Amino acid sequence: MKIKIILLFLFLSNAVIFSQIQFSAGTFVGATSFSSTSPSVGGFATGLFIETDTPLFEEVFPRIAFTFMKDINALLPNNRNPYYPSMLTFSFKGVTSQYFDSKIFLEESIGLMTLNDRTFVDKNSWEYGLSLSFLAGYDLRNFNLKGLKTGIAVDYGLTFTGTFPTYLNFIIQFHYTF
Repeated sequence: MKIKIILLFLFLSNAVIFSQIQFSAGTFVGATSFSSTSPSVGGFATGLFIETDTPLFEEVFPRIAFTFMKDINALLPNNRNPYYPSMLTFSFKGVTSQYFDSKIFLEESIGLMTLNDRTFVDKNSWEYGLSLSFLAGYDLRNFNLKGLKTGIAVDYGLTFTGTFPTYLNFIIQFHYTF
């Protein structure tokens, strides 16, 4: 118990001592393919994330993300299907970037996730696994620490429990640093 309190104190004191911590947030939208104990379902994916740079890690930034994926038929008019398969994920990732010049960069992330699998009407299970993504991006900040970055990404999720649901997203991401 004492160790947890000491670690929490060190983490919070670093945030006060190193006042140049930046927060950023972003959103993404794109196409997805997800499956569980079913054939793959094609659909759309959207989500939000927040990220910070802590002094505890120099080149790896922690990111918390929320992703929602649903069958594309949910968007089509005059479809009489009463149920559309969907998945919902929450992930905690470590993100790092490599710049090729002042504008073009590559971003990689890997982390843990929890996934709510609703591929069938009678199914509502929580599974746990890994999330991995790669992004090719363009930085619009012009040597400023605040501003917008954008890119095209591939996001893959794999679970290790239950029915082993997986997903593969192709997304466009917008990332703003405050």
